[in-house]
Amino acid sequence: MPNQAGKLRFIIAHVIPPSMRRNDADKNLAELMSLVDTYGGATVVKVVQRRSNPDSHTYVGTGKAEEILDMINVEKIDVIVLNDIVKPSQMFNLIKMFWKVNPNIQVWDRVDLIINIFDIHARTAEAKLQIRLAKMRHMGPRIYGLGGTVLSRQGAGIGTKGIGETNTELMKRHWRNETKRILDELAKLSVHRERQLERRKELGFKTVSIVGYTNAGKTTFFNLITGKKKKAEDVLFATLDSNVGKLYLSKSQKEILVSDTIGFIQNLPAKLIDAFKSTLMESVNADILIHVVDAADKEMYLKINVVQNILKELGIKDKPTIYVFNKIDKLEVPQMKILLDLYKQYNPQLLSAETRLGLPELMETLEDMV
Repeated sequence: MPNQAGKLRFIIAHVIPPSMRRNDADKNLAELMSLVDTYGGATVVKVVQRRSNPDSHTYVGTGKAEEILDMINVEKIDVIVLNDIVKPSQMFNLIKMFWKVNPNIQVWDRVDLIINIFDIHARTAEAKLQIRLAKMRHMGPRIYGLGGTVLSRQGAGIGTKGIGETNTELMKRHWRNETKRILDELAKLSVHRERQLERRKELGFKTVSIVGYTNAGKTTFFNLITGKKKKAEDVLFATLDSNVGKLYLSKSQKEILVSDTIGFIQNLPAKLIDAFKSTLMESVNADILIHVVDAADKEMYLKINVVQNILKELGIKDKPTIYVFNKIDKLEVPQMKILLDLYKQYNPQLLSAETRLGLPELMETLEDMV
């Protein structure tokens, strides 16, 4: 149960190789803490374990697992989050250990946490289906991996084996049927979306898609140029569904369509990207991309690469792209000059979506590209 403040209490655990610098490990954990905060949980303690490889039985190793067991009891912990994609057997072994002190304990890996955040922010039927599909694809292998333990008991017959189907077999069949149902529903919605995209092309609309790392300020920028009032939150994954608005370009006297899409994040598993492919069709089919970067983020170069790599996974390459370095209101003039020099290969457009600083220059660049 949550504590009195209404927040679940979390322990976050991370296994790092001996070669990784502590500073890099801290940055990695900082993002995980941001994810926990976005979910609405209270991070009680961080556990970092240095070892060449995660323990095959418990991920963190037996000794560290015993330490966590004691923390669960003392700190009244609700959820353990492992900062990795963890094997089903490792998850189950930890849960069995932790049941001793908290029968309701939950053990999540990084994907579980992201999916649960997605669940909070889903608004449309399509987003909810996509999240359901992501859950099925992530949990399916975990359930199958538990065959031979509690789930291998017979589903028929009174305490006998060899009669009827095992629980694992029943779960597999349910998973397959449910996955097919969701895929069929998403296929129908995808056809509708593709028709919308084709219709726009027939009408001669140029389309621009806003992409970027999560929390780079994409939605604030989208609202600024389209006049929309979509809620912009200072949390990760505030946008899950693509939103489309119109922008009138006065110089060319043309109206273009602008879409705001889901933010990206490092170590986003392929199964999650695949689940949101229909939403990301706006980016795949856009004439121009606007890649929004948080100019005040010390990790911006890493995050630019993360977005570029995910776009490649989606088959998006060599598409005309404007790099917008947002949040320059948080920088001093010397910092802006350094930024322009360091990232000159991107021909950076400096902007503050909050104060509109740099907006006329950006609109001129967009006009020229259109």
